[in-house]
Amino acid sequence: MFYCPKCGWKSKAFNYLCPECEGILLVDYEKKEWNPKGSGAWRYSSMIPVAKSISLQEGGTPIIRRRDVKEQVYLKVEGDNPTGSFKDRGTTVVVSNAFNRKYKEVSVASTGNMGASVAAYAAYANLKAKVFVPAKTPKQKLAQITAYDASIVRVNGSFDDCVKKMLEESEKRHSYIAMTGINPYYVEGEKTIGFEIFEQIGVPDKIIVPMGTGGLITAVFKAFKELKQLKVVKKLPEMIGVQAKACAPIVNAWKQGTYEYSLPKHAKTIASAIFVKTPFNIVTAIDSINESKGEAVTVNDLEMIRGVKELGKEGVFAEPASAATIAALKKIDYSKDEKIVLIITGSGLKQPVVL
Repeated sequence: MFYCPKCGWKSKAFNYLCPECEGILLVDYEKKEWNPKGSGAWRYSSMIPVAKSISLQEGGTPIIRRRDVKEQVYLKVEGDNPTGSFKDRGTTVVVSNAFNRKYKEVSVASTGNMGASVAAYAAYANLKAKVFVPAKTPKQKLAQITAYDASIVRVNGSFDDCVKKMLEESEKRHSYIAMTGINPYYVEGEKTIGFEIFEQIGVPDKIIVPMGTGGLITAVFKAFKELKQLKVVKKLPEMIGVQAKACAPIVNAWKQGTYEYSLPKHAKTIASAIFVKTPFNIVTAIDSINESKGEAVTVNDLEMIRGVKELGKEGVFAEPASAATIAALKKIDYSKDEKIVLIITGSGLKQPVVL
């Protein structure tokens, strides 16, 4: 069952967006059961409403306890996925769905990481891939997309402009849309991070998540809600969302007690992976924060750069957007008895920073 968290619309038919309010859709998989088997993201196939077809052995990423600190702080290292970011978890599900439905081409708008992920999985599935990216996307990320032989469409403007262009082209070409915020199956793959965290250390007290579209925080909280619904767990973690101070539409809306946000006109940030002016998942992201009794914070570029260096001392190389989590840790109240997970969403090789 596909449903709209914003207006309540429901249907059993697959849709990209809600036909009533154009909001994002989520999936309520009626047949889900907690029956982990095997390894990686598809270990949780009994909780995923898509049949596995295309996989690069994503998931199964390490969770590392920080050393030399008294607190119970853990790093969930998603940079160890096949293309270097957490995006692979969602991509294996949406590209499997495209393959199962016999599409010949997939399309995605991306700031880099999602484009690389979709390009890689499409290549493995023998599908064509068109990746719409902002013209100023870092060269390192474009090099990875190119390596997978995807077609790159450079768009003058922001990520939002890329989305508009992609939607126009996809409709003309009958191309499958494989991106977070528009394809409801994407969250179903991302939520496997939450399942893994639970199996690795139980239910944390807090989980700190970088937010771009707001899809990841939505997915991780959805995982724990489903575990609670199935009576596998009794409590839920507090969800802490973090954005770059220069571009923080979700945080600002949350602080104002609304879902409405204003677009920053001339924003700049080193954290390209979360530089998203139009957060598709803002409703579900804010709902996740509120329902879990969490909070949302911002960090500036200098704090993220320092975070990259701090994580490096732990043996973890993270891109700036991922280092936002350790910077956010300094801005929240917690006790040494609490178990806290920082989701390190992408490898530092995605966007190397000279320290």
